[in-house]
Amino acid sequence: MEVTKRSYGVDVSSFQGVDLSAMAKAGANFAIVKASEGTGYQNPKAPAQVNSANANGMMVSGYHYAHFSASRSQAVLEGNYAVSSAKQAGIKPGSYLACDYEEGSGNSTTQGYSASADAILAFMDTVASAGYKPLLYSGKEILIKRVDVRKVTAKYGTCLWIASYEYRSGTRLDNPDFGWFPAMDNVAIWQFTDNWRGLDVDGNISLIDLKTDDKPVSKPTVKQPASQSFVDDLGDTWYKEEGTFYPNGTINIRYGARTTSDIIGTVTKGDCVKYDAYSRHGGYVWIRQPRVNGQYGYLVCRQGNDPWGRFE
Repeated sequence: MEVTKRSYGVDVSSFQGVDLSAMAKAGANFAIVKASEGTGYQNPKAPAQVNSANANGMMVSGYHYAHFSASRSQAVLEGNYAVSSAKQAGIKPGSYLACDYEEGSGNSTTQGYSASADAILAFMDTVASAGYKPLLYSGKEILIKRVDVRKVTAKYGTCLWIASYEYRSGTRLDNPDFGWFPAMDNVAIWQFTDNWRGLDVDGNISLIDLKTDDKPVSKPTVKQPASQSFVDDLGDTWYKEEGTFYPNGTINIRYGARTTSDIIGTVTKGDCVKYDAYSRHGGYVWIRQPRVNGQYGYLVCRQGNDPWGRFE
């Protein structure tokens, strides 16, 4: 299916209803349906929203709200979860599947300019390898100041879905004002309002011809964390990943990956920690620091969704 540039579209989640006919009658030619979030949430309305969009002749795409911050391995897990969720909702391979990368609700965009881009690319590579066409959704400020977006567009070209609203007091914006358009390269879709034509739904306009088919953009080789995992003596699963962690404050280094393990050192803000593996258990994310004589130190880098530093 194809929609030409300067076509209107909407994006919907569980906040909207399942009947998209009013949106189609108002002129929406495509619908981007929220499929999933993190690795534990699927939009319960997605299958019905997809069916309604199809029934009303709208091009169907999907999006996933990211929680992976700047973790490449977590981005791969979320990419696989997004693909599974999209398929369950009826969003077929060959469709666009966007990474919604925002600050808050479990995601941090301040974990490193380059590291954030690498994690986003890991997500996009994963969905591309499953046959979907990856997009990246965010606001201009985040993409300019917090993400090396040139890394992303160097690989995937015109793949950006940008949110930028012009608020006029007392005025509903049903049509985009291109004098307000956020000057950026490689923008495929512009989200220009959050109440399009009074339907309480985000309004978008395509800046290029959009086309869905059964052919993926590319099929990069993606390393899955599962093939690089191991279980330690305490029964915790670890995933191999080499990286650098910069703590926001003082963190204890422990003999084992337990808060009850003996403290063998500390790191403070400004220190650089090289790590070679990570594990999620007990409400924490732990990283493993190689030390002398083949020994390791273990420290917490995240509690729940709250990072204790940044990654590169």
